[in-house]
Amino acid sequence: MPTPAVPPELPRRRFTSPELVDLTTAWQLEERMAATEAATHFWCDDRHGWMLRAGMHRVLEPVLLPDVLGASSFYRFVELGAEVAADLLERLPDDYLATERQNDGPSIGAVLRAVVAHPDRLRAHGYVIGPGRCDERLTVEGVLVRCDHEFAVGEHHCPGCQCDELYRYVVVGLGVDDAAVPPHEVSPWRGWGLRDPSGSGRDEEHWYRLWWD
Repeated sequence: MPTPAVPPELPRRRFTSPELVDLTTAWQLEERMAATEAATHFWCDDRHGWMLRAGMHRVLEPVLLPDVLGASSFYRFVELGAEVAADLLERLPDDYLATERQNDGPSIGAVLRAVVAHPDRLRAHGYVIGPGRCDERLTVEGVLVRCDHEFAVGEHHCPGCQCDELYRYVVVGLGVDDAAVPPHEVSPWRGWGLRDPSGSGRDEEHWYRLWWD
């Protein structure tokens, strides 16, 4: 009886562009589509694919969420840690690290450096716009922070809210210090990856999400 053929290994992550593929293939397709005569460009300097040329597809694929909604060239990440942050600091230009930010939020450079400096305390969350769009970029919207005790926080800053105290810790203690305004939302974080099902006690840690609109 012949040995059945072994199916090819599937990509660990899958992205839509326009079919389900790995991120490298997705970005290569997006770059080629952006270069066609039918493509429409808005206020861009024809730099489609700059993240691909910088090798950022290999760095970001493990942390980007699969594009399940089919949004054009748009990907989210929610728990970008120290190893990826350190690699991005090497690949991103200095002026980009200093100036790229979500409106009045902290610069991407300040966030990535803080994540590297405090790997057990911080994660970055945000989004990536791929080569298919003129506004191709990597943007940080905020941070997830681990604290030793519980804070009373809420989106609407209710009486007794400790959002300002928590934010002061993130600025002074952890170095996310160049935002123009405090975060627009502060809330407990019980999302992907941070809770430990092994019973080692990590579930008792207190994680919070700071987000700039």
